[in-house]
Amino acid sequence: MWNNVKDQEKAKAVLKNIFKSGKVSHAYVFYGPEGTGKDAAAVEFAKLLNCDDPVDGIEACDKCKSCTGIDSFRSSLMKFTTALPTGKSSSDDDSNPLEKLDSEDFNFYLEEMELKAADKYHRISLPKANDIRISSIRQIKKEIYLTGSTGKKKVFIISGCDRMNPQSSNSLLKILEEPPRDSVLLLTTSKLNSLLPTIIGRCQKIKFNNLPKEAILKYIYEKFPGAGKAEAEFTAELSEGSITRCNDILGNNYPELRDKVLDYLSSTITGKAQRLGHDIDFVIAKKDKERIKQFLALLSVWFRDLSAIRYGNPEIIINKDKEDRLKKFDANFDSDNYKIINLLEESVKEIDGNIIPELLLHDLSFKIKGMIEKKY
Repeated sequence: MWNNVKDQEKAKAVLKNIFKSGKVSHAYVFYGPEGTGKDAAAVEFAKLLNCDDPVDGIEACDKCKSCTGIDSFRSSLMKFTTALPTGKSSSDDDSNPLEKLDSEDFNFYLEEMELKAADKYHRISLPKANDIRISSIRQIKKEIYLTGSTGKKKVFIISGCDRMNPQSSNSLLKILEEPPRDSVLLLTTSKLNSLLPTIIGRCQKIKFNNLPKEAILKYIYEKFPGAGKAEAEFTAELSEGSITRCNDILGNNYPELRDKVLDYLSSTITGKAQRLGHDIDFVIAKKDKERIKQFLALLSVWFRDLSAIRYGNPEIIINKDKEDRLKKFDANFDSDNYKIINLLEESVKEIDGNIIPELLLHDLSFKIKGMIEKKY
């Protein structure tokens, strides 16, 4: 039902009106920031298009065979396509791309799809899955022109469609040029401008916006009923309107990582090299680039909060439970917050390169120390 899609009332109203009018297009692109419900809305629309008994004529019932099958990703009426690992052969032939995966990658894929079926806001993460390959689009082409069930719509969701390589994009374009009547293509992306203009031109666009804090909080309490208020508030603030980011925070023990941010700053300011080394080892221990980026993001948030304190806007700080510590820091130190934040943003970009994270964090500490002075 539509309440499975958090907020996004405008986008939901557009989809309801499309269904009610009976004028369903052959292709749509749902675009907007990551983690705002594009995939969730695509699945919901697929259910509505095939529901045996729509509620009030505009909402999937979530009870009929079509609805439950699509919702669990176990229906021939919906195909969900995403980026996959290269597989046993790098050649993009006409065989089913799933059949080319080795057993480990295939089992990982099944696990990720189960998680996605259970939570439509789950971000599918498959190692070495960089592109949506042409074999995946050719598989859609095979199935889309087959005769389907009378009165039903075959729905093909291409999640993260900006990850299509040039060959995939051109193959999809051929389908869009000759779309079958009983099928609908739903493309989702957080990078609309990465798509070919010719693809965008053949799809109806539906925009998704960042979610309000209240919607993120509601999601947190639904997923973790026992979540404490302070942690939930911090997570919602830091999520910046994205449930994907919210899940990253919840899954990576952000409170502990944030505490390490404060330890890192303390070691930096006091010049305690050995302790700084231990702090850095903690951050890079898992050799996880996303974790290091999250550490840098939390560090950036700290200096943004310092600016808010400095200019008399304490109501907008994210680290609300650390307000006293922020005020104490601001009272004792002059920090060039703007330059530090820019430095941190550049460092986040460097993480994806070949730079050694340990060296980056040591160098960052040295530079940040040069931008902070004790007031007395």
